[in-house]
Amino acid sequence: MEGKNKKPNPYIIVIVILILVIIAFAYNQWKHGLFGKKSIGETKLSNIKTEISKDDIQIGNDKAPISIIEYYSYLCSFCKQFEDDAKQKILDNYVTKGKVKLILRPFPPYETGEAVLCAKEQDKFLEYHNYLFENSDKVQKTDDLKVFAKNIDLNESSFNQCMDSHKYKTRVEEWYKQGTSDMEKAKIPEDQRGTPMFFINGEPLVGNQSYDKFVEIIEKKL
Repeated sequence: MEGKNKKPNPYIIVIVILILVIIAFAYNQWKHGLFGKKSIGETKLSNIKTEISKDDIQIGNDKAPISIIEYYSYLCSFCKQFEDDAKQKILDNYVTKGKVKLILRPFPPYETGEAVLCAKEQDKFLEYHNYLFENSDKVQKTDDLKVFAKNIDLNESSFNQCMDSHKYKTRVEEWYKQGTSDMEKAKIPEDQRGTPMFFINGEPLVGNQSYDKFVEIIEKKL
């Protein structure tokens, strides 16, 4: 019969092959992550031993059973989101009740870390910390940080002298080295390392997470 001798349309064959290739590619990306990289959810992170020094910036009762170490940058938009949302709830519901203490370790630019430590000398760390986050878009040079000190009524002379001497440069550089070391020990993929990064009694938590995620880990450890 005439129908038995009919040859397949070559265009249909090409289309079918292309569809199969696309399906195979999509499955590979779903399984392994975009461009072959594993997503953070599929990566087995490791709990690490964390230590708190007397030079750390701490908020909360020293005897609180849970410590949350935060590596962050004042110029990081995701850090600002955590600051405005989950952090305040953690402060209200856990820190003020003596269950959690926050350990803050600023990441680069180093000058911002130096500035908050200089403000801490005058017992105005939180005031400067909050003001710096609110006005981070105005930071273009070191002198801007000195203007911020003036705006919140710090002793300008003492603050400027502290900044110009770079007395805390070594401290903030150590925080950066410690943070990168902690992320490496926790086996966090290189493309996931950044700010904010948290260690809750040594358990890593990557990125700006919801308050509920913090509650889940905190309650488990309590």
